Amino acid sequence: YKSYLNDQFQNKNAFKPKNDNLQNRWSSMSSPSINHTTVWNTGIPLDIARYVGAKSIEIKDGFTLHSNLQKVLIKARQKRLLEGSNIDWSTSEAIAFGSLLYQGFNIRISGQDVGRGTFSQRHAMIFDQLNNQKWVPLNSMNKGFFEVVDSHLSEEAVLGFEYGFSIESPQNLVIWEAQFGDFFNGAQIILDTFVSTGESKWLLQSGLVILLPHGYDGAGPEHSSCRIERFLQICNSSETKCDSDAINWSIAYPTTPSQYFHLLRRQMIRNYRKPIIIVSPKLLLRHPSCVSSLNEFKEGTHFKPVLADPSNFPDDQIRKVIFCSGKHFYHLDQVRQEKGIQNMAIIRIEELCPFPVKEIHLQLLRYKNAKGE
Repeated sequence: YKSYLNDQFQNKNAFKPKNDNLQNRWSSMSSPSINHTTVWNTGIPLDIARYVGAKSIEIKDGFTLHSNLQKVLIKARQKRLLEGSNIDWSTSEAIAFGSLLYQGFNIRISGQDVGRGTFSQRHAMIFDQLNNQKWVPLNSMNKGFFEVVDSHLSEEAVLGFEYGFSIESPQNLVIWEAQFGDFFNGAQIILDTFVSTGESKWLLQSGLVILLPHGYDGAGPEHSSCRIERFLQICNSSETKCDSDAINWSIAYPTTPSQYFHLLRRQMIRNYRKPIIIVSPKLLLRHPSCVSSLNEFKEGTHFKPVLADPSNFPDDQIRKVIFCSGKHFYHLDQVRQEKGIQNMAIIRIEELCPFPVKEIHLQLLRYKNAKGE
């Protein structure tokens, strides 16, 4: 028996567990290839974008809508879709959801007050003001199923359930949203034991999306940081190992509605599944500069891990390059405009894991006259 144990010990590195995950409902999926150059085109035809956007605010006959929503949701979104500009965060999310449903995927989003949205921005599920009847407008397309669940404040149980739901079928886009960024702390055991390590331990792919509203703006300091640093500490990406397909999960901090749109769609368009932590905004939900053109959603477009400086300053004129993430770009850009600074470039890092070494390097190559200090 000791000889048997020694033989098994000597051959331990040759053992390859059977990949039971890519069977049955998962048979259409692949094991992630180590190819960080893959670009997943997640854009959609603009007529589809307008169609699903209109469906997201379609109210059935006899439904009594809150009078304020008629103005801030229905008319405002209609105007944005008609003009094809000033697409805000919630509209881009609705277009992402609607387009995936249109393609036959199912979507489930749960968390505290997710139907309305913590900051009254989503309104994916609305209520009749006379009889309290629920209505999910996107389900009127009868393509895919959109399940909106306002769950209770038991993060460990809820996130554990959503992780289980996400590994049941690759056709389900499963989203858990904390009411505030630091509300994940009750679910740390699920994140550490299952979400961040499930693929390496059990070969279980998951496309779970975790939305963590982040920032000191709104609702006080106890509802502030989503602790990005903690998620980065338990990722397996580095500046030298940056294979986007080989990582245990993605960590993204999108700063435009179109970037958020592409991230959500990328979760389902890829031929494999990876969890993603999305540091979602508070201030940018309604920031007048945080808008996208509908053309940024069209076919051939995709998520960009690094966003170049949007100014039109000549590259050889730039003397200083600033890298930032999140809402800081909008503060810095405002100061740059107010002070008339024209020799500074502000570059946004939109995806922190995998760390976009190549994209950052390409940006730096543009600015030959930038100083190193």
